[in-house]
Amino acid sequence: MGWYIVGGCVLAAVVVLFVILTVLRFNQLSMARSLCDEAKRQLIGEIRARHALVPAYIGTLQQIAGQDLSRLELALASAERAPFDHRGAAAENALTAAVNDAALIPSARAERSLSSDFARSQTAAVNEEIDTTIGLLHGQLQVLTERILAGARFYNTNVERYHRQRMRPISRLFQGVFQAREPFTEVADGEGSPASAKVVS
Repeated sequence: MGWYIVGGCVLAAVVVLFVILTVLRFNQLSMARSLCDEAKRQLIGEIRARHALVPAYIGTLQQIAGQDLSRLELALASAERAPFDHRGAAAENALTAAVNDAALIPSARAERSLSSDFARSQTAAVNEEIDTTIGLLHGQLQVLTERILAGARFYNTNVERYHRQRMRPISRLFQGVFQAREPFTEVADGEGSPASAKVVS
């Protein structure tokens, strides 16, 4: 009779321990998912801020006659339409490259003007103002790009931790509740880990 009591107590203790571990794991998964979602919201905010500034950058560059900005315009349109996954990360990288290439336009124009007639000195002040505005806008875009890069790394780190927690034994009970999150990298999910994949540069 005593063994039944002892066995019942042990079984009850195991059940209680399992319930406690299950509740703890559920709370950990919930917190990890919340961190991913909050990091994603912050990253999307920085991305949208950059998208909103690029048209002003393009408009200022268009004041320089004879410049083809179709690559920059296409890169912006692609980034705005891209989903939040490896395609979005690739589109943001393409936008970064297009913005940086467009920043070279004033320098190229300045080099040409050095060999031109000095009679253009009347327009030099206007050109200098445009170049200054372009430089300031490019600087702001660079700041936003750095924020996007930092935000992408923070988000991907949280996604990686969240996915590791989802793969633990007790966590598998809740995989229907805690869905996977897509990393923001140029590598499609399943082709590489967020830690090693290329993010926005």
